[in-house]
Amino acid sequence: MVNENYLIENGVDLKSALELLGDISFYNQTLESYIEENKTRVPNIEKYREECNMPEYAILVHSLKSDAKYLGFNELADIAYEHEVASKANDMATVNDKYKDLVQSINKYSSIAQTYLSGGHRPGKIIVADESSVISNVVIKAFEGEYEVLVATDGNQAINLVQNNIYDDIIALILDLNMPGVDGFAVLDYFRDNGLFSRVPVFIITGEIEQERIDRAKTYDIVDVLPKPFTLESVRNAIDSAINK
Repeated sequence: MVNENYLIENGVDLKSALELLGDISFYNQTLESYIEENKTRVPNIEKYREECNMPEYAILVHSLKSDAKYLGFNELADIAYEHEVASKANDMATVNDKYKDLVQSINKYSSIAQTYLSGGHRPGKIIVADESSVISNVVIKAFEGEYEVLVATDGNQAINLVQNNIYDDIIALILDLNMPGVDGFAVLDYFRDNGLFSRVPVFIITGEIEQERIDRAKTYDIVDVLPKPFTLESVRNAIDSAINK
């Protein structure tokens, strides 16, 4: 079980936060509200950046900065402030250049918050991305009654599931490299570009005999490669080892 020390050990300025918020009970309530707010705020930050809508972008990063400061997320508050200043100056170059840093910091503190509020137990969700229903059913069966398993049949669906569920605590992505349309490498690129590997363990499942493609996958910050066919026990052991390490 984790407690307030977990926050401090992970760089949260809890002392300053409690000076602002009063007590740990109200801090926890505020932290829960922050996570809920980010479910809509963070996608809108990305939306306004893509639209080059700097006035709306500035409003949201200012809100993010203020909340981060209250919660003792000083690193995130500083980065959000940089984005606020740049967006108010209509400096799209700086916003884009530093956007990855912002996303990584948001993900870092969201993961810390989720783990703290859950007492160290991550109930969360597992995403399996594979065009084969047989593979998906094996994963669903392996974690039946323990974790919710979300299924994608191509890379685009996988990315959408990540975007829609990231703040509900995705504990693992099980990803096939070969899928129709948008393949597994596009999903890996998305994870790399948005700083998600540090937050969501990624396992590659593949029947590939081409070592070159497997070697390419290993250039990303994945956890492991699970060769097909895999058993219920092997996939459970792999995910459990990543969650409980």
